[in-house]
Amino acid sequence: MLDALPDALVLVNANGTVVNANTIALEAFEAPGTALVGRGLLDLLPEFDSKLIPGSMRRPDHIDPRGRTKPTRMTARRTDGTEFPVEVTSANLENTSQAYDSYGYTGDELLMLVVRDLSGTVDTEAELARSQRQTEMILRAASEGVVGTDTDGRIVLVNPAAAQILGYRAGELGGRELHTLVLHSRADGSPFPYSESPLADTLRSGRKHRVRGQVLYAKNGDKLPVDLTTAPVRDGDQLVGAVMTFLDRRPYDALLQEKEDAEREHAEELERLAEEHGSELTALRQSHITEVEELREKHTEELAAYEERYAALGEREKDRYEALAARHEQLLTLLGRSLRGPLDELRRELAALAADDAGQLWPEANQVLHHLSAGYARITTLIDNVLGYQQLDSGTEKIARTKVMLDAVVAAGVDGAVELIGPGRVQFAVHAPPIEAEVDARLLATALAHLVADVAGVDATGNTPLSAGGYLDNTVVVAAAQRGEVVRIEVRGPYSGGDPVHEPIVRGIVRAHGGVLQTHEVPGMSGSAFVLEVPIGGGAGSVPQEAAPQAEEAAAPAGPAPGGGRRRARRASVDAFLE
Repeated sequence: MLDALPDALVLVNANGTVVNANTIALEAFEAPGTALVGRGLLDLLPEFDSKLIPGSMRRPDHIDPRGRTKPTRMTARRTDGTEFPVEVTSANLENTSQAYDSYGYTGDELLMLVVRDLSGTVDTEAELARSQRQTEMILRAASEGVVGTDTDGRIVLVNPAAAQILGYRAGELGGRELHTLVLHSRADGSPFPYSESPLADTLRSGRKHRVRGQVLYAKNGDKLPVDLTTAPVRDGDQLVGAVMTFLDRRPYDALLQEKEDAEREHAEELERLAEEHGSELTALRQSHITEVEELREKHTEELAAYEERYAALGEREKDRYEALAARHEQLLTLLGRSLRGPLDELRRELAALAADDAGQLWPEANQVLHHLSAGYARITTLIDNVLGYQQLDSGTEKIARTKVMLDAVVAAGVDGAVELIGPGRVQFAVHAPPIEAEVDARLLATALAHLVADVAGVDATGNTPLSAGGYLDNTVVVAAAQRGEVVRIEVRGPYSGGDPVHEPIVRGIVRAHGGVLQTHEVPGMSGSAFVLEVPIGGGAGSVPQEAAPQAEEAAAPAGPAPGGGRRRARRASVDAFLE
């Protein structure tokens, strides 16, 4: 039975030696390799009062005759020296048996000690104490008033904020009835029965209540408007009290009153200003209306005058445009009929004379006639190209797109350039891989011919200006390549170009194809480089070399070009230009 007890039980003889112990005591005090029985009591409980040992000669007079003591907390020590907290209760026992003859005592008084291990209890009590201190600090820091009551409505807890709001010291509120103290009357002064208060309902039913604008009475009798909340306090399922929290509304009511006073003063000031300035506003409004009417009339008159003026300007510009159109039509008629026909007739007659079928002309005269025939042919070609550009620009002629090989177009452009600048004037370096594009081959070849003639530096007389630095390379480089969905053709010559006859023709044809023409300066080289870009359209783009042998032959013929122009193979300078 003793081994079944939950606490340790130790028997000590008159010498203070442990003579017996139950199983719990052995588990609590004994360490492996040591024995509890036979050890001195003060070794196990150093703080135990030695006067209570039966054999002590200094036993206190006021001790219970049976030696019973109240539970006392102290530190116990195990047989290996480790310590732990315990609670000890002791009582004297008369030993009438002979169970302990082997220890040399019979019939002596024994001391029984009940030792309860408090290891877990001390930690719990410390945690509870810490939690209680934390709760107290929270209550002290809260700005709201907090009052706790028991089930009878008596105050058992109050925080400093509640005492300050109510005008009491915290010690004056303990044990007093909360309702009788601060909730005894309504705001109008009539009695407020306890049974109708939210606190009473919370203590009866356990429901929570929130009341806005509730009135509490302070110690000095002042009415305190508050926002009040009551909530039940339960211990498990049992209702053990209630807690009431309240917030002093006086600062908020003061701010609200201040705001209302300010709004009322503002409204009064607005009304005063409106009355004060009403007449002024009416006068200003009437003046503004009159001024607006005057400005409207003035603006209407100005608009009418501007309309008459712009109508007159429009008539003059229309007359001017019609005169310009008439002169333009006259110029085109002059170039296309009156001038070109005689030029063709004169060129045919000069060619017949230069042929000298009878062999009667001197060689010098024959050479002059050939030169004049070539010049008239160049003038005729230039007039045809200018007329074609004018018709394209005015919309009377449209481009005719077909799928052609670009190398053939480049070759036709080079041939056309020879007709414009004369045979033997420049040399050509051409790089035109087989690229299929959907363009107007005739117009694009015409644009390339004029672009080459522009950078070649040959004037309308067929002469080339002399270079101030002596020798000037007269090679014209023409290179074509595909860049994504566009065909890029670069033309570089010894001169910068920009002739007012050639360049407009080139730009007009390129623009009609939806392309662009740009000019670039080439570092370390004379002249300029023109970059012409037109869309491929429905063409297939680059074609493998073996798929277009005829286009390759047309792009770079081995013999001299028609009209005496020579095309040279690609050189190192051409490679550098293409890079």
